[in-house]
Amino acid sequence: MRLYNTITEENKLSLNKPANSDMVYYSELNEWFTTNAFRSFSLKYVIDKCIHYKVGNKEYSVSSGSFMLACKQPHVKAFFDSRTVVKSICIDICPETVAEAFSIISQKEDYNFDNYQAKYFTYPEFFEAVCPAGTTSFAKKLDALVAAIKNGNTEELINKEWFFDLVEKIIYHEYGNYLALNGLHSVKLETRKELFNRLRAGKQFMDENFLTINEVTEISVASNLSEFHFFRSFKQAYGITPYQYLLNKRLELANELISTKNSSITDISLHCNFPDLFTFSKAYKRRYGISPSLARNT
Repeated sequence: MRLYNTITEENKLSLNKPANSDMVYYSELNEWFTTNAFRSFSLKYVIDKCIHYKVGNKEYSVSSGSFMLACKQPHVKAFFDSRTVVKSICIDICPETVAEAFSIISQKEDYNFDNYQAKYFTYPEFFEAVCPAGTTSFAKKLDALVAAIKNGNTEELINKEWFFDLVEKIIYHEYGNYLALNGLHSVKLETRKELFNRLRAGKQFMDENFLTINEVTEISVASNLSEFHFFRSFKQAYGITPYQYLLNKRLELANELISTKNSSITDISLHCNFPDLFTFSKAYKRRYGISPSLARNT
């Protein structure tokens, strides 16, 4: 069974794209418009330029190197109009496969085999979001797919097991987001989705700038939330305060640098934005159970 298709200007209106199927579509187009973008569970990955999606009243822009995930849902628009070619990959996955995988991975040993798909990963609980591909566990898989398309050997790469492996990686990537979304204390799902999208923006800002951030205010501005609202909601979603998250990021980097033995402990503490060696040593010992100097000598 063929699991790959190429979309061109010549066939973009005539190519049959069935719903609820496993299929990879690679496209090189100058313009495109559809109102059925999420006919299956989908991963939209943009290789070059930008594609816009409109879900309800909210618009998402997916630019080069980023992707968008969303469950099957009706009336989602996708569109672009470019002087130069827009290159992208759409990976459609059967929603039942995603639901089954999520249930099996997330359930305990005593889960109900006769009802394993109930209540899991159904729209709209798995919400749409745009993320940089390089931060995910399936980044290498997307890179390999792009290379296979370029070299013309997609048939050797794409099979049913390839889809199963991708689904598993997506589940692990999104499971934490699913738990975080449901940890937010808001009655309306749309409110939780909007709030969590802002928290994700703040979390990404921390991931990219954890060495230079000095105040939570900086993060809340990036999230478009008040400082208290960001602090409270981040703790609800992730079970950790923003300060603790930043501290963990700095300690993890410090631990990596200590193992290389290329810099002094003092230099590492300053590089990782600790105010002094004493504060760094205390935090490091609390996290890893030993002092930085002892860790270097082990």
